[in-house]
Amino acid sequence: METSEVNLEELETEMETKIHSDSTSHFKLWSELELKEFTDKFVIKSVESPNQGFSISRFDGNIDKINGDEPSGNPSKVSTIYGVVGTVRLLAGTYVLIITSRKEVGTYLGFPVFLVTSMTFLSCNEASRFLTSEEKKDESYFMTLLKIVESTPGLYYSYGTDITLNLQRRCKLAKGWMSKPIWKQGDPRFIWNKNIFEELIENKLDGFIIPLLQGNILTDSSYLSPLKIIDLLSPLSCLFLPLPHNFVSILTLTAMKKKLD
Repeated sequence: METSEVNLEELETEMETKIHSDSTSHFKLWSELELKEFTDKFVIKSVESPNQGFSISRFDGNIDKINGDEPSGNPSKVSTIYGVVGTVRLLAGTYVLIITSRKEVGTYLGFPVFLVTSMTFLSCNEASRFLTSEEKKDESYFMTLLKIVESTPGLYYSYGTDITLNLQRRCKLAKGWMSKPIWKQGDPRFIWNKNIFEELIENKLDGFIIPLLQGNILTDSSYLSPLKIIDLLSPLSCLFLPLPHNFVSILTLTAMKKKLD
């Protein structure tokens, strides 16, 4: 038991040293974002680097990267958000899921790990007025499902590192792996939102793509070494644990729409 504990501690220390000593090639997500709401668009920018961001049309949900240009006009509202989870396209347009509050619950390899405490969808559906009465009825139904998705529990993430791989698997990875975007580092089986950030990938918004892991985190003290804190992260696989039926329905509709387009 003592040998196993020492080996685990040595492995963790080695990984932390390796990661933090090579900080120049370490990919990091933008941790705090500014959301500006204009009449015709939503603008999301990094607080740390304001020239990094993108806009989303409120009419059809099209995404455009911002190249340092400030949109004209005054926004009706400005707020702080903590990440973009993904996009869902329905009949009337796009709905963008964002993180509106978070809670730091621990660390992994020296990087803070956060629990999502609230999310909301931004509606980019100004085209809904052109829908038929039947289409409006369908859109209303799926909107109720989106509201349920907003309250999904147990979603964790880190801005500084992937949290889906254990220490043993990390040690076997090639040098430079940490320089890849975090969504590329993770194990797809454990990324809860992998099916809804495709549009962000297509627009090369790697610094804004936050892979979420659904599971539980338990922090407790080890009796073998009272000074040692053990963090247990129990992820839920998207392959073996089905997504809620409402989320599956939304993703199915999105996939069908892409094929029709």
